[in-house]
This record gives sequence, structure tokens and C-alpha cells, in this order.
Amino acid sequence: PVGEVEGGLKLSACDGECCRLDIFHDGALGSICDDSVTQVTAGIACRQLGFASEGATVQVGGSGYGGSGTTPGTGAIWLDELRCAGTEETIFDCPHNPWGNHNCIHAEDLGLCCPGGGEGGNGAWSWESSSSSSSSSSSSSSSTTALAGALFLAAG
Repeated sequence: PVGEVEGGLKLSACDGECCRLDIFHDGALGSICDDSVTQVTAGIACRQLGFASEGATVQVGGSGYGGSGTTPGTGAIWLDELRCAGTEETIFDCPHNPWGNHNCIHAEDLGLCCPGGGEGGNGAWSWESSSSSSSSSSSSSSSTTALAGALFLAAG
């Protein structure tokens, strides 16, 4: 899912193709902590957002702890210890701590760089998707989300 639906992703505070990755839960957007995140996560998240997964990268460290350049968020930090294996359909499917259970600060917010994503620092282009069922069959994982064609600018 994308946008303001449970488990939906949104790109925020973009700088070129790289943005902070936020997730919607319990009626609010919040950030994802970079603890345990690997590059595998980038491909899953970019694909979920409707972008290419090849060449996707994560930014870890936020504005502290290594200074990757990701703009820290405010509010809830929803996910921590996100451990994607690469077979998951969505970020929500990756093993993680319970929602809101974290040991992070916003300087550890996860950044994401999707080929063709971002919008020059003015927000992020995201696809609003019409999700059918989230079947976990092993068929064509790259086209499991049907894009509704509604492109919206999410001001970060």
C-alpha cells in the first residue's frame, strides 16, 4: 500500500531522488528507524511505491551518526529493527519490532533513494495504488500492485 492506508508508504523531505521513508499506522504517518536495515529493504520499498527497484539504495544515519543527509522527521517512530530478506511483497511484511517499539531518535530516520523517485526537494512523487489482495504466492513479485494511475505530489 501507498499513502494514508495502514502500512502505506510515503516519501517525505526529498533531496533529488532521496527522501525520508515514512509509513502510515494507527491514523498517522511516522518514520522508520534505520537499525538493522540493509540495501535489500530499498528494492522492496521502491517497488511498493511504484518505482524501479534496481539501483535503489537506503540512507542510514540521518543527520547524525554518519550524516547520510536524510532529513529527520517529527512525531512517531513506527518501525525499528526492520529485517527484510528480499522475498517480501511490502515493507509491512518484513520482520520488525512491534509498532512503536523502538530505541531510536529521529536522527536515525531511514532514507530511501528510488531511481525515478523524488522531486528535487519539493516533496515526493508517489503512486496511489489499488491493492488487490496481498497474496503471498511466489508468482511475479514485481507486478503484484496494480497502479491506479493517480499520481499525487506529497509535500514533505
